[in-house]
Amino acid sequence: MDFVIKNASVISMAEDDEIDSNCSIVVRDGIITALGREPIHEHPERVIDGTNLVIMPGLINGHTHSPESLAKGISDRSTLTAWLKKIWMPLDELKPRQIYIATLLCAAEMLRTGTVSLVDHFRQTPMTPEAVEAVAKAYSKSGLRVVIALMLRDIRQYESQTLLPAPDQLALVAKAHRQFSDPDQKCIFENIRIGVGPSGPTRCSDDLLEGAGEISTRLGLNFHVHVDENHQEAEEAKNRYGMTATQHLHQLGLLNPSLSIAHGVWLSNADIELLAEAGSTVVHNPVSNMRLGSGIAPLTALLEHGVSVALGSDGAASNDGQDMFEALKAAVLLQRVAGVEAKYWITAKEALPLVTSTPARVFGFGTGQITIGAPADFIAINRSGYSFTPQNDWHRQLVFGGNGLKVRYAVVAGKLLLDDERITTFDEENILAEAREIGMRIYTKPGDHVV
Repeated sequence: MDFVIKNASVISMAEDDEIDSNCSIVVRDGIITALGREPIHEHPERVIDGTNLVIMPGLINGHTHSPESLAKGISDRSTLTAWLKKIWMPLDELKPRQIYIATLLCAAEMLRTGTVSLVDHFRQTPMTPEAVEAVAKAYSKSGLRVVIALMLRDIRQYESQTLLPAPDQLALVAKAHRQFSDPDQKCIFENIRIGVGPSGPTRCSDDLLEGAGEISTRLGLNFHVHVDENHQEAEEAKNRYGMTATQHLHQLGLLNPSLSIAHGVWLSNADIELLAEAGSTVVHNPVSNMRLGSGIAPLTALLEHGVSVALGSDGAASNDGQDMFEALKAAVLLQRVAGVEAKYWITAKEALPLVTSTPARVFGFGTGQITIGAPADFIAINRSGYSFTPQNDWHRQLVFGGNGLKVRYAVVAGKLLLDDERITTFDEENILAEAREIGMRIYTKPGDHVV
């Protein structure tokens, strides 16, 4: 449907980033075709009154794990290693229908909190074609733009894990790309791309890492990997390789603009310089890092060295939600208690590109801006609520507004996926009901006691 929103306030996130009030935005064929205060002479199918709306680019979640949407609140007082075993053993046993429901539950929460694009570092151990098809079909149904980075590993975390040989895992990635995201195959899932996602350097052989790099280069896929999530992981890499995980990836020839690393909490200064030189990206997950006691990523240092930085929520089991406004606020405020001098603190306005234009460029999600000719991927927030009353500074009140920010519309490729607070692409109530039932079964088996 073509439509126009009239008399809204627009935060474009373009280079000039002026705040336009009483502005109209016209959407035709998935593209923004007109923008500004001039009278609109076109006659689209629908006109939306934007008097009480502030419009901005849709948020981008640079790192999550959709199956974890079934595992909110499962564990407390657990650091990463213990937490992984508590959370993921049941999740690795999910059936395709359960994966489908978990993914739509994740999508629903993101839509309601302003996220329109994401990177799902999708884990199932062992990975199967049926699991991949389930997550792809769910995201296709949702309408969100997604990179599904299929998680690979060939080194066990615990003895009961079943792992496929490295060549079989890489072949599965190539097959999924042909099936779901290869433009030459005229795929029906236009909003989905497959990526390659090794779990982490110490959970993969060098053969698997190099194979992932080769398939990323050959097929043009995003390469997404956990690096230095906590101090234990960082030390494990040094003990195994005699150098940091980032330096080892560099030695294998894997640092390049297609590479994004999740977390990077314990990066060294030398690591940061390598990432900057290579044009690689760090995806900072502040809420998850606090939840698991993993540490505080060096956001200020990364930005000062010119490293590309995006933000992620991480999975809902280490966050308990998928709210990227929460992640944005946490990222900004954490630097202020991390010993960084006030004159170097990142401001609210400087932080907004971390969830819009930067990840849009890195992951191929359009421009992350509201400009004529750009894909119509944006959100409209109620400006009459508490977060904007009174309205003093748009950028600060967006970043620090918290739960007072109410998303009314979410648009992806010109489609109203959230229309006046109603999800249009799937039955949200049925998804919630089935997710409750699945969650009760997988984490309340007789004799289970999760702490």
